[in-house]
Amino acid sequence: MKHAPSGLSRLIALASSLVAIAFLGGCDLNTRMSTFDTKGPIAETQYDLFMVTVWVTGFIFVIVGGVFLYATVMFRERENDDRPLPAQGHGNPLVEIGLIGASILLLVIVAVPTLKAIWYTHDFPVTEVSKLGNWYEGEGLADAEKDSPLTIRVEGYQWWWGFDYPQLGITSANEMIIPAGKAIRLELRSKDVIHSFWLPRIAGKVDLIPGRANGMWIQAGDSFEDWQDKNGTTGSDEKQRAAYAQYLQDEIHDYYYGQCAEFCGDSHARMLFRATVVGDDEFATWVSEIKTGHKAPDDMDWDQWYESNEQNPQKLTGDAHEGLKLFMDRGKCATCHAVNGNPRALGVAGPNLTKVASRLSLAAGWLNHRAEDGSVDVEQQYENFFKWIKEPDVVKPGNLMWKANGGGIGELDELLTDDEIRKISLYLQTLK
Repeated sequence: MKHAPSGLSRLIALASSLVAIAFLGGCDLNTRMSTFDTKGPIAETQYDLFMVTVWVTGFIFVIVGGVFLYATVMFRERENDDRPLPAQGHGNPLVEIGLIGASILLLVIVAVPTLKAIWYTHDFPVTEVSKLGNWYEGEGLADAEKDSPLTIRVEGYQWWWGFDYPQLGITSANEMIIPAGKAIRLELRSKDVIHSFWLPRIAGKVDLIPGRANGMWIQAGDSFEDWQDKNGTTGSDEKQRAAYAQYLQDEIHDYYYGQCAEFCGDSHARMLFRATVVGDDEFATWVSEIKTGHKAPDDMDWDQWYESNEQNPQKLTGDAHEGLKLFMDRGKCATCHAVNGNPRALGVAGPNLTKVASRLSLAAGWLNHRAEDGSVDVEQQYENFFKWIKEPDVVKPGNLMWKANGGGIGELDELLTDDEIRKISLYLQTLK
């Protein structure tokens, strides 16, 4: 048997080690969708379970790999080796039973926390602090809902997300706003094919299946009681609650990234969403603004604007007015999109555009305009609006905004001009 020169073997081993180090050096556990940087009890439970599995499988790898490596080194064939073959065995009941017992033990070590995690993530925690009547101080909450937790109906479409808050009477799209420290029930529904809701730093993923009512619960940050248990805090209740509020503000209030985790067609990879975690007061303010919606440009009432548009449209001057005219008429935007406050923009086939200019992304998270300080980059937002309206089929191939059985903007008798797209984009930027 011929053997490779020892120098070449060492060179191959060194090169392999350098490649492995290079790959490991590129790893970063603190990315925006990292499951290692947990910000909620479900994500933390799943991380703990993952680490149990890692330690068990690592132990198996070390033992099995160590025995294999020892046998390979100690009993390898050497040059001019004339040693006789060792005695050959044909089974050892004690060893075999021991290995079976060890395997069962290791499976139990993994299975017990797995079952606990499944039950924990499946069963909604009924706590007083999460009941709407105990923390939501905004308007429009029925008495019958005060003892219920906040419920969000997540609807998956090809390729965007709808977020409906039925208890509060509002709807948003692609960017979900949730309060910190509260358990929230999600109702998962699909309008077309199978999707999967995945918000890794806060919760795991659950499928949205057509014709099936699925659900899960999420919570951003620990509850006050869990935070107390973890930190062993002491002092007056007032001081502890102030420290807890500071914890939520410093560590939990943030902008989180999510996406569809089940292949759902051409633009599956571009079906993203965002979740912004805020305080109770900010959440109530957001709900109120969504309910109120928008006035026409120049703060006109809608009845006044429509009357002027029908009787004397040339008096409605300026890019925002011209963009609204195009939005309502030639562009057919209101056929599919709703804008709260506008009595004639009631479309439901596409995302609700109320406060769309306050969102930090467009096209279901694919086009971003979030500045480093967390605000809206207005110039980038305009470019994103323009790009999305001009070529939605390029930004997100296969989407219905371009072609929808005669209703898409790519099916207009005459496509929108760049100047018309500019005006629509400027109007949309007024929806803050």
